[in-house]
Amino acid sequence: MFPGLRTDHTRLPAQVIHAGPAVSRVALLGADLPGLRPRLMCDQGSNVMCGQTLFHDRLHPEIVFVSPVSGVVESITLGPRRSLSALVIRLEAGQHEPDPITMPMSSATEVRAALLAKGFWPAFLTRPFGRIPAPDAEAEAIFVTMTPDNPHAPDPRVVLADEQDVFVAGLKAVALLTAGKVHVCQTPGTDIAAGLGDRIRGAFFASGGASGLAGTHIHRLHPVGPGRSVWSIGYQDVLSIGKMVMTGAHDFSRVVALTGPRARALRLVRTITGASLTELTGGEALPDPRGLPPCVLSGSATSGRRAAWLGRYHQQITLLDDVPSRREPSAKGLVKRLRLVSSRPAPVIPTAALESALDFGVPVIPFLRALSVGDAETASRLGCLEMVEEDLAAVSLACTSGADYGRMLRHVLDELAEDA
Repeated sequence: MFPGLRTDHTRLPAQVIHAGPAVSRVALLGADLPGLRPRLMCDQGSNVMCGQTLFHDRLHPEIVFVSPVSGVVESITLGPRRSLSALVIRLEAGQHEPDPITMPMSSATEVRAALLAKGFWPAFLTRPFGRIPAPDAEAEAIFVTMTPDNPHAPDPRVVLADEQDVFVAGLKAVALLTAGKVHVCQTPGTDIAAGLGDRIRGAFFASGGASGLAGTHIHRLHPVGPGRSVWSIGYQDVLSIGKMVMTGAHDFSRVVALTGPRARALRLVRTITGASLTELTGGEALPDPRGLPPCVLSGSATSGRRAAWLGRYHQQITLLDDVPSRREPSAKGLVKRLRLVSSRPAPVIPTAALESALDFGVPVIPFLRALSVGDAETASRLGCLEMVEEDLAAVSLACTSGADYGRMLRHVLDELAEDA
């Protein structure tokens, strides 16, 4: 996110899904997998098929990460402590696609086994900590996010227009994973969860901003904390699970909104998770009088990140005029900086915009100061376990310090997760 950036709140025109440009490369990104240490099951140059396991979690080998396409592993880049930076796959035309294999999914045990085996388990994220749940974990409730988090995001009802039966099949499978409720969080209107039983319930929130975020839904309907855990999942992942239930096929397609002041047209395109943003946005940017390329974000202008690849959980690509870059510290540098400032308060200046930017009922200034100095205990006591990075994007924009509180929160959450 970019402090000081003014976002355009013009809504998308009537939403129609277009076929996105063909891409020749996709990537699985470590930025989408906090805390993961991969054990690779392929090498650079390996031929892989769609659905084939590329790596698994060292801590939980049952959690596998599969290729969204058939092709060749072009590169594997590792980060600190052998964490994953990026695994890039080059698509190969004419490569044999595997035949779909259906698995029984009529019980919680069968659904769990199928999602783990076919690589769909990473679709779920936990609160607290914003991580992929352990393979044997139990959720008190599951939240399905169908609310656009800003006026530019895809309208879920457009994306699901011709596939509601498939989506419902996915919902029913997801519901088997919890003894609690499945909250299908939607904008006001027709309830897509109507008639699916007492445990699958529609919940309605206005679209845009914090009201469209899973964190807000969880805070209002099922607050979490130490010893209490819920999961969230996006509606397009539920749709993919539904296709797996009905056909056995792997489907990693994504409908994303192409937006931003440098976009030639605001529109929806169908592509694939991890797609190359260079290829996906080629020819889509308006020219700049200075000849500068656009700043390409995976995600929205509020919570997105500069990226070369479409993020695993993103449904939007934003093209901006280039904005002044801030030096983003590495994880090691961030820890060092937090230690250096731990003896003094962070320069957080109270403003009305800052006070209203966080919708969790926490004392904003003490909370941000705790994050700024890396005080995990105080941050936990003040409510950070309900949040992930996207919940603090508006705060980072509103704060005059220019701090990225999402990064600070991730450092604190990772520390708390290791101690849990």
